Amino acid sequence: MIILGIHDGHNSSAALIINGKLKCAVAEERFSRDKHQYGFPSKSVEVVLNQCGITKKDIDKVAMATPTLPPAYFFTSRNSTFTIKDYWKEQNDYWYPKIYQNKNPKYLDVFKHRVNKKNLPYDLSLIKDEKDDKGMLEARIEHASRFLDIDKSKITFYDHHICHAYYGYMTSPYRDKPSLVYTMDGGGDNTNGTVSIGMPGQKLNEISRSSNCNIGRMYRYATLLLGMRPADHEYKLMGLAAYNSEKYGKEAYNVYANTLHVDGLKFKYKEVIKDHFFYFKDKLEGQRFDAVAWGIQKRCEELLTEWVYNGIKETGIGNVIMSGGVAQNIKANKIITELDDLNQLYIPPGPGDESISIGAAFVESTKHLKSTNNIASISNGYFGPSYTIKQVKNAIKNDVPKSWKVKKVSFNDVAKVLVKGDVVARFGLDNMEFGARALGNRSILADPRRPDVIHHINKLVKMRDFWMPFAPSILAEREKDYMINKKGIDCRFMAIGMDSTELAKEHLPAGLHPFDRSARPQIVHKDDNPGYHGLIKAFENLTGVGALMNTSFNIHGEPIVATPTDAIDTLKRCGLHHLLIGNILISKP
Repeated sequence: MIILGIHDGHNSSAALIINGKLKCAVAEERFSRDKHQYGFPSKSVEVVLNQCGITKKDIDKVAMATPTLPPAYFFTSRNSTFTIKDYWKEQNDYWYPKIYQNKNPKYLDVFKHRVNKKNLPYDLSLIKDEKDDKGMLEARIEHASRFLDIDKSKITFYDHHICHAYYGYMTSPYRDKPSLVYTMDGGGDNTNGTVSIGMPGQKLNEISRSSNCNIGRMYRYATLLLGMRPADHEYKLMGLAAYNSEKYGKEAYNVYANTLHVDGLKFKYKEVIKDHFFYFKDKLEGQRFDAVAWGIQKRCEELLTEWVYNGIKETGIGNVIMSGGVAQNIKANKIITELDDLNQLYIPPGPGDESISIGAAFVESTKHLKSTNNIASISNGYFGPSYTIKQVKNAIKNDVPKSWKVKKVSFNDVAKVLVKGDVVARFGLDNMEFGARALGNRSILADPRRPDVIHHINKLVKMRDFWMPFAPSILAEREKDYMINKKGIDCRFMAIGMDSTELAKEHLPAGLHPFDRSARPQIVHKDDNPGYHGLIKAFENLTGVGALMNTSFNIHGEPIVATPTDAIDTLKRCGLHHLLIGNILISKP
């Protein structure tokens, strides 16, 4: 059974599952080069099919995520094209008149400058107006059917949060025992939080669903109020929060604490809030930016921890899986791991909306397989396409200037370059990692002993805010030397924060948070990525340090590179001097 999964909202993506095994999955932004791409993932579909040697005619079923996709957001590509000013305009010119002045402004009139109907491939005659969700659904089905040359009867839509839940659960290594599955995000299909029980061999049993789990919404508006882009820059707030404390952040924290609270597995408000943005804008006016960051982060940690704790107590299940955009809050995840009754915490790679194409395909798979035990778990986070040395040589021939140096190298050769203090971008030929966090195959690497390298990389390519930390990639056999992980939590995907050891503070200062010295480590197992493991091992042989500093290979504001051509082009446009593709080192003069 060949099942194609599709997500055509923001962070659109495609996935291919064959006989219960995930074969390939990619986000559209990697190939369109439009960050947070919104709309039908035509390029991603072609990539996953080509990677697996599958044609459109071979597809048995198409599973699509999120039946309810607002036409207004679709026409404006809201999450991928909106600037910070646009989001402020949305609040002031659309939501404020609507909520506080009893007016009925049209979204598409407010955002005439963002409407792009001409280039949309959908049959727009099926959509009556900007609120016609039913017509939007028909247009999506029609386009998918036409693009794939497949009968509409073979296309099925699945609930947004069910897709989140199945992605987390089906990729988990803990399906041989009962699991508690949480989903939480800004919202999808009129829901923003669910709790389900996963039992070996059985479909998920949802025990709670909430439209009041507004942790993601509160966080996104805090992001906007501080002048950053929501649904994109929340991680900046998370990094900033560490610089403040209860002494200075308590007043901001109290604003959040006096609103949303946990009630069992549900969420309730202490007072009715007409609009989150304007409520918090009024209450937080005059507060320091870092105090607001500390306050929302602290409250987020409390809400998530209590919610998870209540689920463990109610069900007696200590193995927890979390999926959805809020599951990317590594600081909250760290606090959850410290719960006494928690046995294991699993966060899958890329748990945001980019992964619900995979979740949809998993849901469809459960309909055709007798047991969920027949659906394979994942062994690593590398779901994307691979590339051959022939493709690399063609890209070098066509795109690399003759004045640049090109030579074959060993792991030891590259390690020596890193030891010298140079920064190296690595493009692995094996399968590309999935999600927003680079796991070594699309990474910028440096000596983790050198804190000065942070400024160097920021200046050359990343242009990150000064308070933002980079991450360490650590050999699995050295994890205990560097990270305090008493429960043996799976930290392969940079999804969970950890406290560092004294040795880590000595060996990995460039890979730790500059203020609290915590980390979001990637633990690198040889079986997961032999090439990347081999490079770190070579660095260890020279220095005694079993880790590298790792950040994603992309220019600020652009998606992570996908192809050899993307990698070479990015090298041309930034201040980096070295690019390792497979075993070929390309160096600028």
